[in-house]
Amino acid sequence: MLRGVNTGRIGRCAGLAIILILSGAWQKPRASATPKLPTAEEINVVLKELSDITGFRVKKQLPFALITRDQVNQYLKEQIQQSVKPDEIRAEETTLKKFGFAPADFDLKQTTIDLLTEQAAAFYDFKRKKLFISDWATVNMRDVALIHELAHALADQNFPIQKFTNKGPDNSESSLAREAVVEGQASWLMLEVGARRIGRTLADPQTAREFLETSADSQQSDYPVFNNAPLYLRRTLMFPYDEGEKFQQAVFLRDGKPAFGRVFRDPPISTTQIEHPNRYFEHTPLSSPDLPKPIKHAKPFVAGAMGELETRILLEQYVSAEAAEALGPKLKGADYRVDETKPGHRMTLVYASEWTDEVAASQYFEAYRKVLRGKWKSLEVTAESPDRFSGKSEDGYFTVTRDGKTVLSKEGFERPL
Repeated sequence: MLRGVNTGRIGRCAGLAIILILSGAWQKPRASATPKLPTAEEINVVLKELSDITGFRVKKQLPFALITRDQVNQYLKEQIQQSVKPDEIRAEETTLKKFGFAPADFDLKQTTIDLLTEQAAAFYDFKRKKLFISDWATVNMRDVALIHELAHALADQNFPIQKFTNKGPDNSESSLAREAVVEGQASWLMLEVGARRIGRTLADPQTAREFLETSADSQQSDYPVFNNAPLYLRRTLMFPYDEGEKFQQAVFLRDGKPAFGRVFRDPPISTTQIEHPNRYFEHTPLSSPDLPKPIKHAKPFVAGAMGELETRILLEQYVSAEAAEALGPKLKGADYRVDETKPGHRMTLVYASEWTDEVAASQYFEAYRKVLRGKWKSLEVTAESPDRFSGKSEDGYFTVTRDGKTVLSKEGFERPL
């Protein structure tokens, strides 16, 4: 998808680095005294710990403030209003709906605000260079958030994060990979600081297993907005924290202290490189299969890349988790484009994916038939063969074909293809 399509990237576009309750940084909140703002001494202690681990220089102090849930909600509305254009949200929302990631009545902007209001225990404002901690957070939450957000602030002082996250190709693969660097490193540092305080380190395999597994074991039952959000938003929201943390661990085990600067100087380019760090070390590129030109009287509305993470989500949502696990790593690359025939009249989708071999392409061709049957309420098949699947749905005419290692889908057309 495009940069900004999920809640985490919209937060990033608004200039925020957000620590989430469900990132696994803490256990379910318990009754506790309202947290107080950290003292200068506490901040200096944490900054020194982080500097010792990363080698990053401490250049300035970071101001903190407590903020209520209502203030978080209003703050997010204002930041998104100022930083994310309505046309960008419309493009992203349209893309989610065309792929079937979200229902026809889905409101991306409102869901984003609701999700982050529920989940944001603290956030770092890149523009103001200031940390905000929710006043309902427990003392334990505040202490963990302090490490996480000071990690952001320290990285920001050495590798300006907003510039880093906005650099590179304007698509979700580059954007999500860079988010995973930012959030994954801060999440990893929370664990490493905690480990070192009890005389351990994530460099030890047993400690790493214990801490990383505990971090990934989040409790979600008490978070209705998150639980009711589309699978796509839930997965992409958590990816930078959960998978980014594991990615940072892999780079750390290989490079040691230089790993923290390396991921900013030589960032990963795709979710595949995050999920398979060996592909990052090997600099494995993404393929970019050709897309057909727009039909007569149609103009490109939005275009982007479709990576391994998003492909896995699509398969998990409409086929099975097993299919997602098996096929995801075999994707070499995918691109899509949504065309508009007349302003506000009809949106069509062209989507091409390239696979490691013809067997994988055939398997995805078969799986994508199930995707189409699942995301549309009605589907009439007019032609079907091992390499072609055509028909009509309430969205319009469609055809899916396989040619060698490439699968191409054209959807939503006014006339048969």
